Amino acid sequence: MSKFASFGMVILLFILLSVVVVFGFFVFTPKIKAYRALSIEQQLLSDELAAAEKEFDGHYSALQNLQEREKSIDIALHKHFDLDRFERYLKQHFSSYTLRSIVSEKDEFFQTELIVVRATIATPSEYYRFIDALNQFEWVVEVDGTQQFKGVKDGIATQFTLKVYTKL
Repeated sequence: MSKFASFGMVILLFILLSVVVVFGFFVFTPKIKAYRALSIEQQLLSDELAAAEKEFDGHYSALQNLQEREKSIDIALHKHFDLDRFERYLKQHFSSYTLRSIVSEKDEFFQTELIVVRATIATPSEYYRFIDALNQFEWVVEVDGTQQFKGVKDGIATQFTLKVYTKL
């Protein structure tokens, strides 16, 4: 091979390498940068999706719990209030009690029985056990207003008002 042909071959290789480098710089580099940007964006979206799924799962389980509770509340609202049964229930929780007054109120959707209870308990923890047991009671019951506690020689005298809700 002659010197001229060798020199032409070197020039041709140089031009070819220059074209490949320029092509890579102007074509591949922007595509690589765009790929990296999309990869980072996809990772951020994936992290946001995972956080949203976790939050959704929390809300969904809370919703399921509420729906389950709603079923029992709906069943409780449709039961007719029975005062004798309620008195038997009070006997379980208080050493002595009296029902001072019973008032019935009606509005558009509900009938509310207001019951003022005077009772004697041995310790405050018994009262709180009674309040916790009201959440599991067969009617929807709410302690209304303030509770009064007064020490007496055989325990603690308490007075409170209960609202019992039933549907019309």
